[in-house]
Amino acid sequence: MERGTERPALKWLEGQAEKEAGRDIVPSSERRAQFIPVVGIIVVIAFFAIHQTRPTGFFTEDFGTVASVLLYGMLIAAAVPFLVRGLVGRKNLTRLFEAGAMVVVFVAHVYLLAVFPFNFTHFAAPLPSSLEFLLDWVSATLAKWVLGIGIIGSATFSVFSLLLYLTVKRLLRGRNLASQEAELR
Repeated sequence: MERGTERPALKWLEGQAEKEAGRDIVPSSERRAQFIPVVGIIVVIAFFAIHQTRPTGFFTEDFGTVASVLLYGMLIAAAVPFLVRGLVGRKNLTRLFEAGAMVVVFVAHVYLLAVFPFNFTHFAAPLPSSLEFLLDWVSATLAKWVLGIGIIGSATFSVFSLLLYLTVKRLLRGRNLASQEAELR
């Protein structure tokens, strides 16, 4: 396809890829900051683990092995891109992990929305009674909306991350080849 006849979506993706290829290396301050969301995810995992190990009533009888694996697997998968970006320091490589994590999130959200093994009247139970007001307002309806939005978002962002990864990889490879040719001259 000639440059002038590209579809607007492809042209937009190429523009995004050009920007991203120019800033593939993550600065050290930003690399350290990648571990903050991981700590948050660990807190969320601990919160759900408290619900599961204590009889709070939040998880219903429908919360079996599959729901448990998907819930905790989704949370762990969500942490992986942050860890990779923090440890490796390359944004484009991380996009592969983001796409994979979003697929896991998609599957988990679809299953959890279909089964919905939660009783949100007990959601705040692990908190001290003086802090229960922080989560008492979360309802089952709100949780279902969040899962539904998560389904749409994870499907969209998994495809976008993969396309952006491939496009940026092609651009970076072209730049590396050009710099190698320049060194040979």
